[in-house]
Amino acid sequence: MRLRAALLALAVSLFASGAPPGSECATCHPAETRSHQSTKMARAMMLALVSAFAENLPDAPLHESSDGYSFVYRRVENGIGVTALRGGARADGVIEWVLGAGVQGQTPLVRTERGVLESRVSYFPQLHQYGITIGQEAGASPNAEAALGVKQNARDLRNCIVCHSTGITSDLQPVIPGVQCERCHEGAEEHARGRGKPPFNPGKVSAPEQVRFCGNCHRVKAPLDDAQLENFRFQPLRLMKSRCFASGKLSCTTCHPAHQDARRNDPTFYNGKCHACHDSQTFHADRRAQGDCIGCHMPYVQLHPALNFTDHFIRVVKAGDLPESIVRRRAAGS
Repeated sequence: MRLRAALLALAVSLFASGAPPGSECATCHPAETRSHQSTKMARAMMLALVSAFAENLPDAPLHESSDGYSFVYRRVENGIGVTALRGGARADGVIEWVLGAGVQGQTPLVRTERGVLESRVSYFPQLHQYGITIGQEAGASPNAEAALGVKQNARDLRNCIVCHSTGITSDLQPVIPGVQCERCHEGAEEHARGRGKPPFNPGKVSAPEQVRFCGNCHRVKAPLDDAQLENFRFQPLRLMKSRCFASGKLSCTTCHPAHQDARRNDPTFYNGKCHACHDSQTFHADRRAQGDCIGCHMPYVQLHPALNFTDHFIRVVKAGDLPESIVRRRAAGS
């Protein structure tokens, strides 16, 4: 309890002081540090009180469907208190951390007497509304405890936090929220202090190694099997099916410059990436005349009303290759 309180106090002090994570790295790498601080990865986990989940909470309680439980939220010293209520049934928890940068969705971690839960309620900014967390069943919960969320075992909680933060303690607390320099450049902190060898640099390994490195969090294996639509979320998993990946030349940073978010609604940018490898070949005539390589070869799919993804399996997409119900056209900002 003391360690958790100390870590929360440290995180609060960092936010209050305006001292960004990675400040030590900025001495020698100012451009990279400044650029990364504005990315979604840097905001992959945050204190509950500064999250979009907290900022958009209505004054009235939220409700499950089918006459289910109501959720009452209130600010407390360590974050946001939440109570699930229906009739005389009640369960309480505290939200200290929220996962997600607040672009596609934010899901809280709820601490209760029975452990840490994945909140049943998430916030979806694109819809400007709250809803059931992806992967959890809709409808009324069987009891008040279940209404607060799904209990996470130590392994799942560790995997969750370690990919949304920079370092994790033995009692599964994030050291620094968000994916900061040290998370991808192991040894960066010691190096910045003048000790130790140069940190690991994912940009200097082979293309296949880099994709697998990023896949430590973005997934190289399907959670269940290859048939699940959920797999479209996992870019390395899908990319590794491509002939482009089999060439041994295509890495994540081939198309996505390090320390930047992915470019949105910019087909010309990605056309240039494709042409860098394919200009020695004869291009086929695109009868649709869109001039958009990824528009044809990397379909844009919608897995949830608020969740859209680019399928990173690069290929000639054939009729029936994807369920028509999930294929969407890209719009501004996508």
